[in-house]
Amino acid sequence: MRGLLLLAACLAAPLGAQAGPAYQRLQLDGARYRQEVRSTISLEGGRMRSRETGLRGGTLTLAATAQDSLIAVEAWFDSLVAWREGNGEHIAPETDGVIGGRFHGLLTPSGGFTLTDAPWVPDDLAEITELSEALGDLFPPLPGMRLAFGESRRAGFGAAFLRVPDETVRGRRVERYRLARSAEREEVRLLPDSTEVRAHRVERESGVFSWSAELGVVRWERDVTVEVTVPQGGVVKEPFRTRIEQGILVERMGSR
Repeated sequence: MRGLLLLAACLAAPLGAQAGPAYQRLQLDGARYRQEVRSTISLEGGRMRSRETGLRGGTLTLAATAQDSLIAVEAWFDSLVAWREGNGEHIAPETDGVIGGRFHGLLTPSGGFTLTDAPWVPDDLAEITELSEALGDLFPPLPGMRLAFGESRRAGFGAAFLRVPDETVRGRRVERYRLARSAEREEVRLLPDSTEVRAHRVERESGVFSWSAELGVVRWERDVTVEVTVPQGGVVKEPFRTRIEQGILVERMGSR
């Protein structure tokens, strides 16, 4: 009888009160992901105009252990390629020095991530891609509750979620969520001569991720735009603006 009462209580509970997506150690330990980041970087200021394009692509393997209420994540690149081109140049540095290097971080069940350690990255590679973001880019924040189809929810840090139609990936039914985030702030930037100037930064992101309770994130595709504007004043004789547009794709490949 008690079991029937518990079942009835669960069925009667509102959908939003039921457990929603959450990261778990078993989803991540041994998982392998393909990651691709395509970038366009534009600079405008006075008579100066420039445009560069770039790509970073590779596969990462994860190991995960429980650490109190958090998940300690270790990851390394099994393969990596990166290049950037613009102004008649094509730069494609060697990546062998990074392959196998360990990234470490802490992940909350809701998707809050903190990088705690990263491998050394050669200067020529660091100049064209930000590898410190590679591990965190695998984990979208989660809505914190289960959403019905068409239901939306706003969460912290400017994140908004919308449940969109489910899909089937490799024979597995997965939930899909549209995620949009935005942020705006003032910051201090360093010019090439190490002079500090004040700047205004605006970030916008929109994408969709597919979620499996067993596997976690199956696919996450999003577009990110970052605009940094430096106003005229002091050593800055003319205002200038940098705009970075990125298309980022993460796909789970299986397990090691």
